[in-house]
Amino acid sequence: MENHHEEPYVNKEKFILVNHPSTSAEEYGWTHEYVKELVETDEADIPFLDDGELNNLGIIYSEGVDVAVNMSLAIKYFTMAIEGDNDLARSNLADIYRKGTNGVPVNLKKAFEIYSECHLPYAYYRVGEAYQYGRGVEQDLEKAKCNYGIAYKHGHPLARRKLTTFNFFTDK
Repeated sequence: MENHHEEPYVNKEKFILVNHPSTSAEEYGWTHEYVKELVETDEADIPFLDDGELNNLGIIYSEGVDVAVNMSLAIKYFTMAIEGDNDLARSNLADIYRKGTNGVPVNLKKAFEIYSECHLPYAYYRVGEAYQYGRGVEQDLEKAKCNYGIAYKHGHPLARRKLTTFNFFTDK
């Protein structure tokens, strides 16, 4: 029998949320040289990049950091990073589908599926939001509360703010 009270895995990897990207390398803590080196990686060497570098390439192309925005490449690199089990890449790719970034159509079902595989507190928040509002999944307030609670317990600021309007610890 499944244990419904088992503590879920939460990835506590440092997560940088850039609210108003300036599309500069410095905004992400990178140098222009680092960005140039990644962008100029020979296609034959791309599979040998680690999942963090692949995630960074996805960010570079999705945000246009020292390059033109190229969502096909961004999605390609985020997907490759996800194959290496990179939760930051999962979150970044899910955000693209949730928001409909730079011409990519909004796909709330796909965003929900990707967030559901991610273990960052931010993703638990987004899964809670999807369940609360029925975005890409059937509305389920109990599942929303559960996911908001996980995000809250691990210090996610949006979950803290959500608690002021939606008491997911006591509301029925």
